[in-house]
Amino acid sequence: MKKAKGNKSLLRLFFINYTFSLIIFIVAIGIFISISIVGLASNLSVTDREIRLMEENFLVEDFEKLDVEGILEVGGWIERLEDNRVVEIIGSKRDNIEEYTVLNVISEYENYDSFGKKYNSRAYLHDSFVYVVKVPNGEYLLNKRLDDKTLGESFRGTIKYSLTVSIGFMVITMCILFCKSIKKVEAPLKKIENGIQTMINGDYTIRLSFKTYKEIDKIRESFNYMVSKLEEAEASKKVAEESKKNMIRDITHDIKTPITSIMGYSRALYDGKVESHEEEKRYLQYIFNKTLRLNYLINELFVFTKLESSEYKVYPKIEEMGNFLREVVALYYGEIEEAEFEFELIIPENEIYCNIDFKELERAVINLMVNSLKYNDKGTTLIIELKEDVEKAVIIIRDDGIGINKELNESVFKEFVRGDSSRQTNGGSGLGLAITKRIVELHNGSISLRSEINKGSEFTIKLPKVK
Repeated sequence: MKKAKGNKSLLRLFFINYTFSLIIFIVAIGIFISISIVGLASNLSVTDREIRLMEENFLVEDFEKLDVEGILEVGGWIERLEDNRVVEIIGSKRDNIEEYTVLNVISEYENYDSFGKKYNSRAYLHDSFVYVVKVPNGEYLLNKRLDDKTLGESFRGTIKYSLTVSIGFMVITMCILFCKSIKKVEAPLKKIENGIQTMINGDYTIRLSFKTYKEIDKIRESFNYMVSKLEEAEASKKVAEESKKNMIRDITHDIKTPITSIMGYSRALYDGKVESHEEEKRYLQYIFNKTLRLNYLINELFVFTKLESSEYKVYPKIEEMGNFLREVVALYYGEIEEAEFEFELIIPENEIYCNIDFKELERAVINLMVNSLKYNDKGTTLIIELKEDVEKAVIIIRDDGIGINKELNESVFKEFVRGDSSRQTNGGSGLGLAITKRIVELHNGSISLRSEINKGSEFTIKLPKVK
């Protein structure tokens, strides 16, 4: 799998989110402090209205010079009295006095500061009417606004408003930030989820190709690797199933042929159709030969299935490979002479040791020798040679016989594949080379074939050396 290069890391995303969250939090605190300071400053400062009330004299001595518009602007009003009762109001009246006594009126007329604390007032006699002018007391308003209770309520209101604004800002900006981050991560994860669902449905051709954060890219690469392996496994499974079907078909063919012959000859003997004793002996010999053939096929199949079992194990021990080959050749030297082959065994002077199961590896080498003896003509030269490289012991079995089609050099090790591509009843089982390959693989070795028609064959077995 290729590693993703240059892509951003989720750690970087988390760090950025953390940094922005911290900035948002600091800004929210700044907003809270700013609003609180401004609010408190506005509560503690003297308002324009209060300054105007304290600095300007609205209750002048001459009624004609009254600033009526200014009085109304600062929240004052003018009352006209008849028989000491209020009959007309200019402005918005803010007290509940509807009737005055004579003393009240005289007092208002003589001393405008004597009427209560909340409002300053003054009485005027103009055009035979008594007018009472009232304006808010600036000092009273300021003192009331700055007393503990009022200031506390104002402070609490300011803090509450500041908290609302700052928390609202923080929540909204954090939601925007995290929604964007989640969207960036969610999109590739959704693609991975869809890919997994496609794979579950049996489609192993699915591949994910998006680019995103390193960690998710690794998941994508692992997913693609896993799916490719599943696809390979599925293909191998189909090949194995097809091979199994072919094997059953070929076994049926190879076993059915001798059985059919045995049935035919035995039926002829049973029905008394054999006239002479010599012919009877010939029929019995046919039956015996076919029985041998059938027994050979069954034994080969038994060995093959045994070796293919995952539970089967070899029991290796350290052997000197030169002595091993000498013993194997000694077992079959009579067959080599009988076939009238030219034979040569090449063993190096130095000893080469391998960890092998003697009987199983003997079977593998004998299979190759028998293969050469069975399919080649008299006078063929058979050479068995032992060599070594840095890490491997190398056994070479070659002849100068009829050879095998070059196209079969790889597939000849599969079960029921024969070098002559035919299914003759007097040929091999088609399992010999498959058995040989399996035995070599159980020894952590490898086997290969190099052959061409009429140029002979060369089998090479490589096994790990014991140092």
